[in-house]
Amino acid sequence: MSSGMIGRWLLQEAIAGLLFAICMSSVAVAGERIDLALVIAADVSTSMDPREKAMQQDGFVAAFRQPEIIDAIGSGKYGRIAVTYVEWGGDRGQRMVVPWTLLKDEADCWMFSLRLAENSPTKLRRGTSISEALSYSASLLRQSGYAPDRLVVNISSDGVNSIGREVAPVRRELIADGMTINALVISAQGEDDDEEPNLSPEALFSYFHREVIGGPGAFAMPVRSAADYPSAIYRKLLREIGGFGEIAENR
Repeated sequence: MSSGMIGRWLLQEAIAGLLFAICMSSVAVAGERIDLALVIAADVSTSMDPREKAMQQDGFVAAFRQPEIIDAIGSGKYGRIAVTYVEWGGDRGQRMVVPWTLLKDEADCWMFSLRLAENSPTKLRRGTSISEALSYSASLLRQSGYAPDRLVVNISSDGVNSIGREVAPVRRELIADGMTINALVISAQGEDDDEEPNLSPEALFSYFHREVIGGPGAFAMPVRSAADYPSAIYRKLLREIGGFGEIAENR
């Protein structure tokens, strides 16, 4: 083996070791106290076109690299949160993309964003089941292995519940368990919007306030155009991580 090949091999081994160490630092310790356990539940149903799905994912990738987000994580009581990213569509369409990851510093946040960036958003058919997405998210929160002060589901959707169980009883279960449901309400219409009723942005936002969000400090954030994705996702995460809600304003 030439000296050049040996050098490259040693560099690869060093990088692999560093990545392993970073990943191991984010493994859950049973019952570890954290400020927040957050499920990001991203809508990838057929009503979301490929461009919208990519912009949604890219928005979360970029947000976790922002200094303000990283600072918000470190400024909590315990200085750490746990996050998992899932995609959902119909009543049987939920997929974990990035498993529970402990975030406490810049390196953790960048590793999470890199793992998310490696994913190619899928298309999960059979309608839009907000109820099953919430139920799946709740099960992840119950099994996270951490002891969080706050439990939050960050759900995005561009339509109403069209398949699966009714949302109301599932929503009640989450709230009764101390969970908060926040929403990213996407009224920007995609090219593949062939399944959902075309509600006005106002009507869709009202639906999410009335039927979906709930729990301590619950709020909804609108996405009215493709250009809104990065800013809305960033502001929403900052509010969730910092614990800033508008209880009086939102139901």
